[in-house]
Amino acid sequence: MHNGSDIEVRWLKWEEAAEEILDLRRRVFMSELGWSEERVHHDSDPEGLHLCALSGGKIVAAISAYVYGPGAPGTAALELPDLDGPTVEIGKRVALQTHRGRLISTRIANSMVRQLCESLCPSRFFLIVRPSQYDHLLDRYAKRDFVVRGEVGSGDDAVTVMTVEGGEALERFYLRHRELTWESRSDDERLAIPSLVRFLADEGRGDLLAAERLGAENFYLDLLSLQEEAPRLSAQGRLVLAEQRPRLASTPFPPAPASLLDVGSGPGDYLAAVTEESPFAGYRVCGVEPAPQLLARARSNFPGLTFHQGTAYATGEADASHDVVTASFLFVHLRSPDLALLEMRRVLRPGGLLYVVDVDDAAFRGPDVVRRMLETYDREYAADRTILNDLPERAAEFGFQPVRSFSTTLGYVVDAEPGFGPDEIRLGREQAWSLLSFVRSQRGIEESFLEARDHYFGVECEIGVDIKTQVYRRRP
Repeated sequence: MHNGSDIEVRWLKWEEAAEEILDLRRRVFMSELGWSEERVHHDSDPEGLHLCALSGGKIVAAISAYVYGPGAPGTAALELPDLDGPTVEIGKRVALQTHRGRLISTRIANSMVRQLCESLCPSRFFLIVRPSQYDHLLDRYAKRDFVVRGEVGSGDDAVTVMTVEGGEALERFYLRHRELTWESRSDDERLAIPSLVRFLADEGRGDLLAAERLGAENFYLDLLSLQEEAPRLSAQGRLVLAEQRPRLASTPFPPAPASLLDVGSGPGDYLAAVTEESPFAGYRVCGVEPAPQLLARARSNFPGLTFHQGTAYATGEADASHDVVTASFLFVHLRSPDLALLEMRRVLRPGGLLYVVDVDDAAFRGPDVVRRMLETYDREYAADRTILNDLPERAAEFGFQPVRSFSTTLGYVVDAEPGFGPDEIRLGREQAWSLLSFVRSQRGIEESFLEARDHYFGVECEIGVDIKTQVYRRRP
């Protein structure tokens, strides 16, 4: 297996890479497939998104995406009705023969689709097939969730339009491509794919980013009853606060007077407790929460603190207005961590700290039957509960430098008394299982949940999951 270190992947601007991308298309489409010069080009290439793989500084594979808003001539010509949200065409996927066995174009295509879902939140994907020449592709794309929408044109010029649209279909499409990118992480030839969010922001195209549409999602509360979840949240908060005290004490927070913004404050209990700790004495504290019912509870229970409505993608805070941003059990519930990092970088002052606390399901330890239950849940959950493994690399793209990193195992240990040890919290058997009770809320997982629960309580076995703390400093 080749090592992926000889391949660099970039989002490229058309005006800088047009000649080289067109040359690659000609070598494949014209020289190999016999297409005409006309089919090498796309009317929307100048505004397209082009993800390219380079070896030795030369493009060896590329794929393009074209974004259409409601009323765009490109979609009207294909008889695609307007939707409330962008439509994305995927096309012009090419790779040199010398690199096809390495599946590089497949890898960058999977990553492109995933990132488009996580940053643009499209209402439709589509592609075009010429059945007179490539009718075998209809079956191939159908297996990837595309559905034939209709034919446009006639004779040899007829094209078949295939789409993915509708909430459930788009979610399956996203989860499929996310899982494919997860699988490629463990391959010997791992490709580092840069952030589309960062590229769009740097190129002044941030208007394409779907902060409002993504901010309306709340995967956590959509699955759970707040009344049933509140006791678990309170118990979890008390445990995490005890675990966090030494972490907070060893972190170089800026001295007061300073400002702290907590993103995703929930009912406010944890923020209220944390800000009583000595590192934050004299701080101005503000919490942001998107869910109205949680926001109302936070304001009612903690009138001495300031809470307002906002999301991880649009906090409503001014540029460079805070010295510290905290995010506790937030990133594992976000579809777009990159968009959150962009917003957190915006509101932090240069040199300010981003303080992240979250669970890492990838670090779960326990019986296979319980692991399978958790992995099933994670595959179907629209956010990434293993995000902390990727967060340092993602954060670096947004100008964040690692400062501290801590890990604490939380769980049940056979023949050990509940209590604290070095980087460890030992729980009672039932209390440890209650940490996994949220899994039951996922649709279609009931059988797996009951099997795992019966096994756990039927035999003597240990379970554990890591709570990780990552601290970053915003570079100037």
